[in-house]
Amino acid sequence: MWRTPCLTLLQQAATYIYTQRSVSLCQSQRLGNSTTDPSAQLKLVQVVFRHGARSPLTKRYWEGQEWDVCGKAFEPVKLEIRSLDGGEQPVSGHDQAQRNIKLPGGCHKGELTKLGQQQAREVGEWLRQRYVQDLSFLPAQYEDGAVSGRTTNFSRTIATLQGVLTGLYPQVAQPIPVATASDIDEIMFANVLSCERLADVMKRARYELRESREKDEHAMQLQQKVKDVLGDKSDDSIAFLDLHDAMTVIKSHNKKLPEGMTEDLLMDINREASKRMIALVAPGIELSHREELLKLSMGRMFDSVVQRMRQCADGESKHQMYMYSGHDTTIMPLLATLGQDIATWPPYVSNVIFEMWESQKDGKKQEYVKVLVNGKEVDLPDMLPGHVCTLESFQNAFWKTFIVTEEERQEACTLTFEHEQPAASGGDSLSGF
Repeated sequence: MWRTPCLTLLQQAATYIYTQRSVSLCQSQRLGNSTTDPSAQLKLVQVVFRHGARSPLTKRYWEGQEWDVCGKAFEPVKLEIRSLDGGEQPVSGHDQAQRNIKLPGGCHKGELTKLGQQQAREVGEWLRQRYVQDLSFLPAQYEDGAVSGRTTNFSRTIATLQGVLTGLYPQVAQPIPVATASDIDEIMFANVLSCERLADVMKRARYELRESREKDEHAMQLQQKVKDVLGDKSDDSIAFLDLHDAMTVIKSHNKKLPEGMTEDLLMDINREASKRMIALVAPGIELSHREELLKLSMGRMFDSVVQRMRQCADGESKHQMYMYSGHDTTIMPLLATLGQDIATWPPYVSNVIFEMWESQKDGKKQEYVKVLVNGKEVDLPDMLPGHVCTLESFQNAFWKTFIVTEEERQEACTLTFEHEQPAASGGDSLSGF
């Protein structure tokens, strides 16, 4: 059974999934004490998760390591991967570029390792325990349409979704249909390919980040401490995002860390890298570009999550469970908008579950939302007994200012502005690590 990672300040959220089937499967199950009404019924589950452990994405800070941790950890269920409109799986230039790089030891760049596959299957086993065995919400055997899966078009997120589905339904013989988007159409991370305005906003965010870190005394002290440990005598600055990537991958796979790389130093690196990434994908309320960045980067996903709940409440849902296989940069913005403190980087297979419950009182329906992070219920503002808040409160309290439709985003993305300061270089989509 999947064990919840020991996280102090990590709490996460969100979910988006492709649906194509015509069957109406908004079924329900009773669970006492879920809301103020003990007769409340579970109606819909949406699950968002980060991919499992992988090989490095960075080219530095791991010199001398052999990446011999890839291959098949078990026989997974088969997938039928289609585009969002039901056509053939689109080709991802980003994924191909990573897959074309082979690392010492045999792994490809960013490849899901055997450990990552096992982590994904354990998440699926946890989902089976809760939603099949404990709550009898999902059917015991796989049925077409019960679960809908969407993944970003990266090999590691596809393999992670495959592992989760294997844990949930290990005896499936036929391929399970899942969907993915083209690089330009992806909505599960800050995608600048389809939004000139977002690229401009993120350039400004990079510039402000660079300015702030250069004035941060703690960051400068940490940089010197790291350079001493690594024996780095150059004048180059430490790339903390790359360093965190390398150290995390090394430690996760029981490889040898650099001499002097203590647990305390690893945590300091984690926090510094997290600050830098959060500033780019999940900025705090003190930053002027927060609302626009989150709206243009994640607003369509927020809208999709809420619309799935609305459809279910209206009896129009086609699936009982939606899965979204994404990245840390999928999780971070969602946590930020839910008011959660992101002090450290979301570990591999970090996940957020949105449950929608429904109660009946005096002939009137009321929908409630419960959020679980890595298997544990999360306290949210305006919460009622049972770790729930109404659907209206959930939407208005957290995502109202960020939700955007495809049409609204297209209009906003054509806007540009003049920089008061020179923009930092780089405008790549932040698909994550």
